[in-house]
Amino acid sequence: MVGTWTEKHTQKYFRAAVKKRVDFIGTRKHLEFTDQVPPTHEWTAELLEQFNRNLRGVYNGPFDWETTEVLLMKYIMTDDLLNSLKNLSKDVALPHLVRLVLDWACWDPPEEGAWPPGLSMRRYFMKWRHCEPLNFKSDTSTDVDMEQAANALLDMWIANDRLYADTPVQYREAEDVPGVTQYKLRMQDVTDEQRREAAEALEAYLNQEWRCGAPLQMKAWIKVRSYKRPENLPPAENDTVIRGPYMCIQCVKACILECRVPNDTELPKCVSCRVRKIKCAYQTELVDPCADPAFFNPPRALSKASVSQGSSAGPSSSAGASGSAKRTADTLSEEEREVKHTRS
Repeated sequence: MVGTWTEKHTQKYFRAAVKKRVDFIGTRKHLEFTDQVPPTHEWTAELLEQFNRNLRGVYNGPFDWETTEVLLMKYIMTDDLLNSLKNLSKDVALPHLVRLVLDWACWDPPEEGAWPPGLSMRRYFMKWRHCEPLNFKSDTSTDVDMEQAANALLDMWIANDRLYADTPVQYREAEDVPGVTQYKLRMQDVTDEQRREAAEALEAYLNQEWRCGAPLQMKAWIKVRSYKRPENLPPAENDTVIRGPYMCIQCVKACILECRVPNDTELPKCVSCRVRKIKCAYQTELVDPCADPAFFNPPRALSKASVSQGSSAGPSSSAGASGSAKRTADTLSEEEREVKHTRS
């Protein structure tokens, strides 16, 4: 086991410890951080290394796995910090634990192509990515050992600084230097169908991210939808087809991947809006994606943290993803119009 402390036990220890610490000033809730995080462009290799050490201080703490996940995903990786880190260039070499925490906080598929159902943080960190924490043995670890291990997080919290510079060197942090820890991809643990569903869900999320805003943190993955084409419509090969964030806004909101507009009326209306009998925004809201440079650089995707809920304000640049458009809607004929939004 890693440790035995629950979140309740951790809160109790903080309440007792704070009474003995004259260096604590303020009324912050226990475990809550309100410090200002660096904007994306201010992250340096030294700051990332220090942040990794502080993450190690939590990861090596006396907390059980459920509490470790709550501490990292709820209290450490708040929305502002997540936004700052997820927009780093893909060329930035992240320390191993920083990368894993960011992977776990976001719904971008891992290198295997999808998150299989039931994959726990413990299995992903330890079995898939070989990131070992400090283990506390129930027969030899004392309460003093546990409290000393918890003090890395306590000191960070009292200072209200997730980049706290006085955290001592942590157990196995040398293994977090970029490129040191090697692992084999667990391709056999993910099916082709799961990879396909993950790619479609990610595309639907990115469409929402750019067009109408999407939650930054979610408890469940997006469900891609489709509607059966009515039999009384003209042949589908004559449809105007748009794929990407500049579809009909109703299709974007409904997590539909293709907006298909039959060529049968002067006031075009897409198939899904016809089926759902709602007003279609296709004609009035079609936008040229080339007019928005952000279309070509979509963000690292969705946070999957299950412990909090937030919303993103709008587009931002990122490293975790890239986009491409294949001709714009304005340059195609009425019978063949397509905008493809893909993730490379």
